[in-house]
Amino acid sequence: MKASGPLPPALSEAPQKGAFVKHCPCSPGAVPCGYFNLNLHTGCPYDCSYCILQAYLPDKNQAVFFSNWNDMENELIEFLAARPEVRIGSGELSDSLAYELVRPGAARVMELFRKLPQTVFEFKTKATHVQALLTIGDVPGNIVVSWSLNPPALSRVEERMAPSTLSRLRALAAVQERGYRIGIHFDPLILFPAWKTHYRELIQRLAAVIRPERIAWWSLGALRFPPELKKHIFKHRQSQLFWGELIQGPDGKYRYFEPLRLELFAFIKAEIRDRLSGEVPLYLCMEDRSTWGEIFPEIAADETVINRYLYEAARRSAKK
Repeated sequence: MKASGPLPPALSEAPQKGAFVKHCPCSPGAVPCGYFNLNLHTGCPYDCSYCILQAYLPDKNQAVFFSNWNDMENELIEFLAARPEVRIGSGELSDSLAYELVRPGAARVMELFRKLPQTVFEFKTKATHVQALLTIGDVPGNIVVSWSLNPPALSRVEERMAPSTLSRLRALAAVQERGYRIGIHFDPLILFPAWKTHYRELIQRLAAVIRPERIAWWSLGALRFPPELKKHIFKHRQSQLFWGELIQGPDGKYRYFEPLRLELFAFIKAEIRDRLSGEVPLYLCMEDRSTWGEIFPEIAADETVINRYLYEAARRSAKK
């Protein structure tokens, strides 16, 4: 992808030397959901305390855009040829839309997936740069635009430099009105003082904005992080990530003690079901079979089953 002019100092170009398409990574013992990542660039301008990119990338503030678009397209088409029900998105190594003002790419991605109508593509973001989505001609029926959200009191502390929660909700409303399917990511869910009150208020705000029938999927993922992220979290002096009781699990990651996670998931699930709809397609991220059985006993904790459930939910929402 060629830029229209000189790139800002924090942005650069390089060919992708590895694979563009990768299975979304899961910790050992966690139930995968069948999602795939399409890596178009790396780096993120936001300063979220919990961001794994702090430990994963040499410098997450240095954005690198992969220049070999044709290689990506060829790899993607070959990959999709044998997979009829794929959910894939660009939000693993960077925010999907954070650089849209300085390095536009969303329109080109949408035109690519317009030619791949059986594939569900997701823009996963905290950004509000949605102009390309609003000004495109006919909205492709296989595009999901998802926002990662936390209560305002938490976002102000843990998601520095990211747009406010209310700004994200305004962008969500505009995109939904334009005809897109919407995704929500409560990931990470974080325990902090009065967390039930704050998450209930956030869900109430969402209920006033979002149309349940337009929801493609909604993930619930409790805070977890590898030991190497701790030194980065400590740089965020006001962070409340250590407020809840954390233990190191078999995969080496720090997580909330299991009874706390179950309480967290059960509460959020009940609030969403009560305030929006009992039909909202919810799922867990990075949890084991036991937790799935406790929170979603109606869904088999199997990758193929979960992927089909979410793929079909996105396709149904595209018709409403």
